Amino acid sequence: MRRLIWRFIILLIISWLLVPSGAIAQAPGDPVVRAILFYSPSCPHCHQVITEVLIPMVESYGSDQLQIVGIDTSQPAGGQLYQATIERYEIPPPRTGVPTLVIGDVVLVGSVEIPEMFPDLVEKGFKEDGIDWPDIPGLAEVIPPEAEEDATPDPSSQPSATSAPPSESSATPASTSTAEAEATSVPTSSAAPTQTAPTITPALSDLALDGEEVPVIEGQDPPPDPVGFALASSVLLAIVIAVAYVAWRLVIAWPGPFQLDRNPPHTAQSWAIPILALLGLGVAAYLAYVEITHVEAVCGPVGKCNIVQSSPYAQILGIPIAVLGLLNYLAVIVLWTGQKLPAARWANVSALALLGLSLFGTFFSIYLTCLELFVIHAICAWCLSSAVITMLLMLLSAIPITSRASPKLGT
Repeated sequence: MRRLIWRFIILLIISWLLVPSGAIAQAPGDPVVRAILFYSPSCPHCHQVITEVLIPMVESYGSDQLQIVGIDTSQPAGGQLYQATIERYEIPPPRTGVPTLVIGDVVLVGSVEIPEMFPDLVEKGFKEDGIDWPDIPGLAEVIPPEAEEDATPDPSSQPSATSAPPSESSATPASTSTAEAEATSVPTSSAAPTQTAPTITPALSDLALDGEEVPVIEGQDPPPDPVGFALASSVLLAIVIAVAYVAWRLVIAWPGPFQLDRNPPHTAQSWAIPILALLGLGVAAYLAYVEITHVEAVCGPVGKCNIVQSSPYAQILGIPIAVLGLLNYLAVIVLWTGQKLPAARWANVSALALLGLSLFGTFFSIYLTCLELFVIHAICAWCLSSAVITMLLMLLSAIPITSRASPKLGT
């Protein structure tokens, strides 16, 4: 019996030595999981997902088993493919933004959802004989299915270079070259990758791979933004002048605004106050959504709001500033309504609290704008909008209260 056991062990060892290691690592019939990542080079959350989640997973499973192709949405063709994905999967507006990862029929958005759900979906895919490329209109032009088995990326190519797919479609490059130029694959390491995403030569600098970084991440100065800096400087100057003007009015009206028992009360009843508060509420709600879900914000032509939102100054004690902004604007609406209370004392308290809150918010806006200009070196157009709204709330609160409290300032 002992001889039989030893013969079996020796046979296993010989079999192990004779079988090529490549065959053990990847049998021809092994399942393959494929996914599409929509990203932007200027998105710090995309950088986080790529470097902390996707690259380690590809290195763990091997690029022949886990294939991920990145689509740059900042390029025209990449943006069109992303729009086609939104329509194909009926992604609601609150969930649009990058990073977005599509695996099978599942759409994952943000640097919270992707790390939490993608690993389990990959494991499930391996157990269910793999997952093919998502059914996205136009994706076949980027990844021709007939060329999947023959494509091998050239790791020595330049970061921005792409190779034409070895398929029939390569005979007509005009129809596919634009889309191909904006897709990149996720290799495993700086060494020559094995079979990776088909027909695409990786652009290492685009996806923060092989030790490279996305063009704009925390710790680097962002590209110059003269228009954004000029706008922020103008807003900062206007806010400082407005604060000085309100301070002058409070000194002239002293102590009138602080006499809580005066009747009739000196209040700020303008309907512009709740309207502005609602606008500020919308801005704060959107920025809170961006910060909590870690998706890329829509910044527009001015500023680099994603850099600001991903900076350490976007939170206080772990609470996103945008969430504090939400609470601020809700409090403005409550206090404005409180001025209509029949008791004069409570109406005066509400009016004074409204003035104090808007004045504090304006000082805080000065602080945030100075951070953008002199520390972060990036401008957030959404934040500037909130700063202007807060300044207007301060003026609309202070002017009527001080006017009614002091004959020198008129009515």
